[in-house]
Amino acid sequence: MLKQKMRIIKIGINGEGIGYVNKIPVFVEGALVDELVEIEILENFGSYMKAKTVRVIEKSPFRVKPRCSLSEKCGGCSMMICDYKKQLEYKKELLRETLKKYANIDGSIIEDVVPNPTPFNYRNQCKLPVKWLKGTLYSGMYEANSSRLVYMDDCQVHEKGLDKTRMAIMKVLNKYGFRDYNDQIERGIRTIVLRGFDGKYQCTLVTGKMKIEEEVIEEIMNIEGVKSLYQSVNISKKNIETFGKEFIHLGGTKTLELKIDGIVLRLSPASFFQLNLEQAKNLYKTAISLLEPCGTLVEAYSGIGAISLLAKDKAENVIGIEFVRDAVKNANNNARLNHCEDKVKFVSGDAGEEMKYIAKKGDIDALIVDPPRAGLDEAMIENILRARPKQVIYISCNPATLGRNLNDLLDRYDIKRIIPFDMFSQTPHIETLCILRRKAH
Repeated sequence: MLKQKMRIIKIGINGEGIGYVNKIPVFVEGALVDELVEIEILENFGSYMKAKTVRVIEKSPFRVKPRCSLSEKCGGCSMMICDYKKQLEYKKELLRETLKKYANIDGSIIEDVVPNPTPFNYRNQCKLPVKWLKGTLYSGMYEANSSRLVYMDDCQVHEKGLDKTRMAIMKVLNKYGFRDYNDQIERGIRTIVLRGFDGKYQCTLVTGKMKIEEEVIEEIMNIEGVKSLYQSVNISKKNIETFGKEFIHLGGTKTLELKIDGIVLRLSPASFFQLNLEQAKNLYKTAISLLEPCGTLVEAYSGIGAISLLAKDKAENVIGIEFVRDAVKNANNNARLNHCEDKVKFVSGDAGEEMKYIAKKGDIDALIVDPPRAGLDEAMIENILRARPKQVIYISCNPATLGRNLNDLLDRYDIKRIIPFDMFSQTPHIETLCILRRKAH
């Protein structure tokens, strides 16, 4: 397509630069604010266009050389071309614009972004597809908007031991001639999932219908740091979810253990946990410090129960709600492990429905929510307004859904503080802690 020059005016929610052609916004990969760039239009959707940077004519003073040689191809770290302090400013501005757009919130209430203590090598988990290429099985990431795999043996945002362990596992798989998944015969490996804390790793191989031989299991378990090994069978053609419904424990411990501020937590492969442990600790510590002592505390979307267990001394009793049954099982085991099962309990079910049931039995004094990217659904909002907890602590990974949800809550609640945390450095994503207090009337 035709190349043209463009001045970048602002940054987009995916970390791309935004310029304009005849008042139509153009989202430009690999460009920073105030840069003059030569672009190539990739797609024209009528109301907006997508483009890539061909050449930077006038550089931003905040442009830096990315630490990863694959950053352009991979696209997973779109802000790696930007100075870290400036990344934080951009993220605060994106949050400000989004909350203004969806809830008309005055941006002056938003505090500075809490920086990541380790802007590189912070991520404790990877879920990487595998492909067979010229006689070798590789793991990597797909190029943005494509089915082309970018092979990588070292990711700059992964915790260092993660990739070392992954490459050792891939070596074993290649030794025994494993192939990538073939949906015709429903065999092969789809994805390698690896999670680790303090040099101890849990690996899950997502496969078709196939048996993994004992000698393969033994060699993987002999890799330094591998403590837990699972197989998850997934033959879904849609392949929306990484894991299948079936998990087979192959070797080592059934759970992976970590500690946060004296609380011991154990996780199964399907249980969610924050990908940046150190910044998660900072976020949880801040949230709990701002929680006023109360009678009944409910945590919705409670996962393995980390926040509920850390907040146990702030409430007379704590109830966690989580949809994933494996996570609820982990959470109740974690309560027993930390000797507080009489005070902290976890239930499985839809957050809104369980909230309604709990509220019928007694007052909910405080509520903590940490929903997925889709945010709180209408039923959950309705049940919050009906239950009327005095305090609501909202932990959000998506400014747009946070804004929409706050817009629905602000008739009954005042915002006390909005504290953004940089959980995913080098990417445009941001985690936001919002403290709400019920209005007096």
